Amino acid sequence: MNDVPLYSSSLWPPVRPRTGDASASTLDLLQTLGLIARTDATGVHTLLPLGLRVHDRLTSIARRAFEERGALSFAPPTLQSRTLWEQTGRWDVYRREGALLTTTSSSGEEMCLAPTSEEIAAATVRDHLRSHRDLPVRLSLSTAKFRDELSPRGGLMRGREFTMADAYTFDTGPNTMRESVDFLNDACTAALTGMGLTGTFTAAADGGSISAGPSTEHLVLADSGQGTIVACTHCGNRGDGAVVAAVPPPPGPNPVVNVIAFTLTGPDGTIRTATVAIRSDLHVSARKIATVTGATCVDLLDPDHLPNQLGKKAGTLTPWDAADAPAVLPLYDLSAAELETFAISDGNTGLRTGVRWSGTRDLPALHPGGADLHHAAQGSACGVCRQGRYSPLRAIEVAHVFELGTQYATPMNLRYSDPDGQPTTPWMACSGIGITRCLQTAAELNRDRHGLRWTPGTGPADVHIVVLRADQSEMRDRADRLARDLTARQVSVLVDDRPLPAGDKLRYARLLGLPHAVVLSADHPDTEIEVIARATGRATRTDLSHMTDQNPFTHT
Repeated sequence: MNDVPLYSSSLWPPVRPRTGDASASTLDLLQTLGLIARTDATGVHTLLPLGLRVHDRLTSIARRAFEERGALSFAPPTLQSRTLWEQTGRWDVYRREGALLTTTSSSGEEMCLAPTSEEIAAATVRDHLRSHRDLPVRLSLSTAKFRDELSPRGGLMRGREFTMADAYTFDTGPNTMRESVDFLNDACTAALTGMGLTGTFTAAADGGSISAGPSTEHLVLADSGQGTIVACTHCGNRGDGAVVAAVPPPPGPNPVVNVIAFTLTGPDGTIRTATVAIRSDLHVSARKIATVTGATCVDLLDPDHLPNQLGKKAGTLTPWDAADAPAVLPLYDLSAAELETFAISDGNTGLRTGVRWSGTRDLPALHPGGADLHHAAQGSACGVCRQGRYSPLRAIEVAHVFELGTQYATPMNLRYSDPDGQPTTPWMACSGIGITRCLQTAAELNRDRHGLRWTPGTGPADVHIVVLRADQSEMRDRADRLARDLTARQVSVLVDDRPLPAGDKLRYARLLGLPHAVVLSADHPDTEIEVIARATGRATRTDLSHMTDQNPFTHT
């Protein structure tokens, strides 16, 4: 179905004369030009008619990218039951994080407005999965999501309500799951390119609360980015500091070694305690612990449990306490293992200095096997080339692909019969594209000194018909005829039919930034139009009778 032509004279909110300032921030431009509006609720925005056009076009681009590659679209509910989320244990996890918006029905049923769709996607497949011949399954969706962000900021970049275009895959095992991961990354790349985000790149990432397995972020570099990645100054290796291989920066004088305790959940559900000795100026990466140990979940050990398990209170542990504790896995970050002399806690509030791994006074020798367990930070050496050092870069995460494995399928009891008739657990993967975030990102990355600048197929429309002397009925009729003709050619149109001076209308056209402006003037013959390409500013005169292409603006 073609977009119905929009008319500036009937837009809401009304287009005011001299609307907007090209030097304003992108968020301010989106608001003053009538694409989005703030609400009384922090982190919640209204998509106004022009902004909804952009949102729907980006959603359609994402859906087409997945469907063209074989995915089927479905529409699960966002309102989901507590019992569903308790099957994976994430009801309590997300409640502890303060990220879950919950409600109780009049009948007393507890529910949530879901921030993500792993549970409902798995439940949907579980109800119908029978045989290995039913796999693979690849489903895509686009729904509103809700997350109780502690500090929503950046407009559509990090809000409490947002739209995600997700996809979920179900396969027979790890190898076929990785084929689906390639499918997800390929579809995300195609979707983001179609949205005009041509500068995207992929990097290894931390799956956070979604996935205990490897994940890949699709990012664009931007000073307005809400996140930070690190990049090697020599080889260009880049990614999330929690994941990228790193050599710790040189220690300062009098380094201190801290010991931090974690609980590790294995693939079979067994739980054990591990400790990490690390230099006090660095941070432990839970993702790297999972990689080294094979754990599917890594959590900080509850400080109240420390005395029973390790005989010490939080902040007083030493590597020797961990080495002597039964059933505890001691781990050592490279930053600590490579030190010759360092300080540790004295068991109270002070430090014991001059400690060596070879033994000191009443401390026996330890032989730590160092591993890369720290967040790569500014100054950390690259663990790939070992020649450059990492520097931070601001970036916007526009999509994310996760290897889920059996993390959700096992607790939710997803099963299928393998070729031998044995019940087997499918392997899952998923992806998510932030549609509302991509809207603001596309506006940010493609703008110029004159205002917004949408790529074809992404803006509120593709052609901005500027009607000069719109107070004359003949000019309005010409505009209507051209709008109908272009709409029939599947060209999306915005008609500026306001009775304003030409300069004001052309300025508004540049500011709104549709790919082409078509100027209709009473001084030109009825069949003649002036076409201005927004990307280049180039203006050409065209006779309408010569426009034989289905879409005459694809080559302009």
